[in-house]
Amino acid sequence: MADVITEPDVAQEKKLKTIQQPAYEFNEWTSIEKVVFRVAFIFFGLFAIPLDLGFYQFLWTIDYSHLTYREINESIAFYNPQFINIFSEGGFFGYESYVNWPFVLLIAIAGAAIWTSLDKKSRDYNKLYYWVRVLVTYRVAYAAIAWGYKKIFIMQMPAGNEGLYNTEFIDFFAKRLYWEAIGVATKYEFFLGFAEFIGGFLLLFRKTRGIGAAITFVVFGNIAVANHAYDIGEQVPSAGLALLSLFLMWYDLPAIWNLIVNQVNTRVVHYYPVFKQKWQNYLRLAVKWSGNFVYVILFFALEVYGYMHNDFYKLPNTPGLAGSKGYYNVTEFKLNGKVVPYSPFDLKRWQDAAFEEWSSLSFKVHNRPQQIEMFAAGSYPRNDEVYDGKWYFDWRGDVRRFGDTKKHKKYDPAKRDLNITWELSGLGGRQYYYYKADTVNHVLHLINKNKAHRDQTQELHYSRPTKDRVILWGTNEFKDLIYVVLDRTHQQYPLKNGRHANLSYIP
Repeated sequence: MADVITEPDVAQEKKLKTIQQPAYEFNEWTSIEKVVFRVAFIFFGLFAIPLDLGFYQFLWTIDYSHLTYREINESIAFYNPQFINIFSEGGFFGYESYVNWPFVLLIAIAGAAIWTSLDKKSRDYNKLYYWVRVLVTYRVAYAAIAWGYKKIFIMQMPAGNEGLYNTEFIDFFAKRLYWEAIGVATKYEFFLGFAEFIGGFLLLFRKTRGIGAAITFVVFGNIAVANHAYDIGEQVPSAGLALLSLFLMWYDLPAIWNLIVNQVNTRVVHYYPVFKQKWQNYLRLAVKWSGNFVYVILFFALEVYGYMHNDFYKLPNTPGLAGSKGYYNVTEFKLNGKVVPYSPFDLKRWQDAAFEEWSSLSFKVHNRPQQIEMFAAGSYPRNDEVYDGKWYFDWRGDVRRFGDTKKHKKYDPAKRDLNITWELSGLGGRQYYYYKADTVNHVLHLINKNKAHRDQTQELHYSRPTKDRVILWGTNEFKDLIYVVLDRTHQQYPLKNGRHANLSYIP
């Protein structure tokens, strides 16, 4: 099936004749090299091939008739060996989150020991080394492209909104500060996405594979560090991709060292199998271009479609009341017919309110406990989870991401905006409601967007005597009658407009 490229073959290349450094010859491997390779082959193979039952359940439950960029992204960006789940702070953000890695290494060592006892004849493993590199290459390449698309189309960290810009700094979790620091600088987010994309894209070609691996190693290593620093919770997939990138670079490192440190001409000789049968080559090309079509071309087309049709997976897309977007002072507030003056300590009186350009309304009240939405899968415990720090083995793998098959059932556009909780993820201090507007009878039907408080609903009539005033009256979430007069402030945000903008304050 395959031939080894030998030193004479390399010597036929005229452009290499002036190089004095010896080529990397395909001599017989030493015993130590064989043992190390056997461990590495199993270890990185387990990292590159999904073994989680939950991952395949996810693939099975995808609604392919409504396929979007989200399903393609989730099928390649996240999976890693994770059969042990620990629900604790260390298990989400600390070193305990890497608990599965030593076990993968133990499996690799045990497998290599059995392999060594059975295989006494092999002179080298050039073929297997090539194939495991191919496997790892496409695993990293497609994941890098997936993460790159998310940032290039400004979907991973969209710019802030009215409610967020009027949330007190102390109510931000660390991860939300990081997301907003990136999201407010869309050009920088685009640059980060391009770095991920180009690293992955270069991996798809033999001549640029080494450069691509170097880029993805730096990018994903940086992301893993940021995840630890800001308690984001995605450090394991990021660190895993950085580790796989380092594995891809490993073969070329001696040549890179000679070129950069020793400053001498050098060359790297790679092993490539030769497919002697036509069907073998056709099969190789079919597999290669099927993957490239799905994870590069189709993925890009679906991203463009989502971008053009306002389908940002972290943002609602139902338009809000026309012309209502803005931040509002509460000029008057009545509770059950009684005027309630402003007080920063009142538990029910609204202190302010914000309408978004989509169908969301948020307001601030004093000291109202709420379950913080965390968004990222590797994050704080959910309502039905324990928080005991014990180890839980599960064949579904990452149960937080792939354990719930119900969420991958058929797409329900009617609940899309209600279930998008990005506005309130990693934040406290404000109450966010999704509303459905009856523009004929001037009624807003509101549902609390926080999943832990979905039973809280309001039905408020509205009128707009002026373009900057909104009057609401009706039943609030506690069945009280409220009457609220809102007056829009012409709020300007230096963080959003930039330091060179001509800003002025109009109370």
